[in-house]
Amino acid sequence: MDDGSPLYLWGLMEEESVMDKISLVLASDEFEKLQAASMMASVASVSGMEVNVFVTMSAMACFVRERVERKDFLNVGEVGRKVLEKKAPLYVDLLSQGKMMGTMKVFACSLALDLIDKPLSEMVPVFDDVVGVATFLGIAEGGQVLFI
Repeated sequence: MDDGSPLYLWGLMEEESVMDKISLVLASDEFEKLQAASMMASVASVSGMEVNVFVTMSAMACFVRERVERKDFLNVGEVGRKVLEKKAPLYVDLLSQGKMMGTMKVFACSLALDLIDKPLSEMVPVFDDVVGVATFLGIAEGGQVLFI
């Protein structure tokens, strides 16, 4: 409803503000950030939003299958240790659930895979494709992008 405020006049607010597409860029190797971002992505996906996740830079090493299977995480803080202690679903499981129950795609950064010298076959089986930054930006176009 237009209440005459400057935000409406400038087009910065809409009557109904519904976000239907979100893209997350996971670049950190911090366990808690991966957990939180994956939970947000999964909930958004299950809630009916189109969700795209791009795993790049330091985060890519956290998706190496052998490392995840051994629970050999790179950067775990106090809250992360509690998550592991309580055997809560890991970030890779949250992403998998979001993909199964909603509209989520997870992309591996081609440069990051090259930098850690790992093929996609050595990563956890959560990725839909390997893409570069330009391709991901095209996929993310028209939605909100969060960098984590």
